[in-house]
Order: sequence, then structure tokens, then C-alpha cells
Amino acid sequence: MASNRQRNVAQKPEERMSEENDKSGSDSDLSEGDMQMYTFVDDPNVLRIAIMADAEVTLGFLLAGVGYQKDRFRNYMMVESETAQEDLEQFFLAVYRRTNIGIIILDYNTTKRLRSQIQRCHQLLPVLVTVPNKSSLTTYLDKKDRNRRLRQRDAY
Repeated sequence: MASNRQRNVAQKPEERMSEENDKSGSDSDLSEGDMQMYTFVDDPNVLRIAIMADAEVTLGFLLAGVGYQKDRFRNYMMVESETAQEDLEQFFLAVYRRTNIGIIILDYNTTKRLRSQIQRCHQLLPVLVTVPNKSSLTTYLDKKDRNRRLRQRDAY
């Protein structure tokens, strides 16, 4: 019976679902020891996304399924104006040094606060992506429009 469960873990999810639906028992029939057989090891080849932004942006990404928590480590930080600069820098460096983080998403205000730390970052991974939030959207678009106009002027 144990070999049958081990085989189920190695099978594709579609095959496992069809076999489990054929059984008359329910998930509650499994003991705690049997459930431990279904735990999967974190794949070191999978790169994760980290978020450092205000509450709205962070919640949006968490609702999309980006959140990750393991061994007292979270891959997200909700940054507010009251967040201490030291806490912000410590979290950024902790995320930046992790080998399983491939993208760090920062909102515009957080990027401005971490400018000195970001300038020292020269690794290929993780990629730093800046996204605008509600309060900085007009500033972000104005800066982008200004740069576009400068490029057009230089082209003539």
C-alpha cells in the first residue's frame, strides 16, 4: 500500500487525480505519516519573485500567487513611509543575496529610498524591476514623457 502512494507522488497530477477519484475513501483516511509522503522538496532550479512595495502593490502580487514563506523567510515586504531605512536596506540585501530569487519588484518610492544600495548591485540576477504605484504614477509618467521629448529633440 505504501508503494502505491509513493508511485502516486511520482505520477503526473492528472493521473493521480483520476486514480484518487476512483477510490471510495476520502483524504481524511490518510494518517499524518502518510501525508508527509506527499510533501515536495523545494526545487533549487525554480527562481522566485520578491516584492518590496506599498501595501496595494504587494497585496496585488500576493493575490496573484507570488507570496512565499519558508523557514521564517518571506519574499515580500510592505513598505510604508514609516518603515525604517535600516529595515528596508536589510531586507533588500537579504533578498538580493538569496540564490533562489530571480526578480525583485520595487515600487517607485522604494526605489528612490534604496538608490544607494541599488547602485552597488552589479549581479546579473536578480533582476530589479521598478513599478509605479498610485501616488507616484504621475511623477513616473511625467519623467518618462520628459525623456521621450528629449530623445525626439536630439533626433532632429
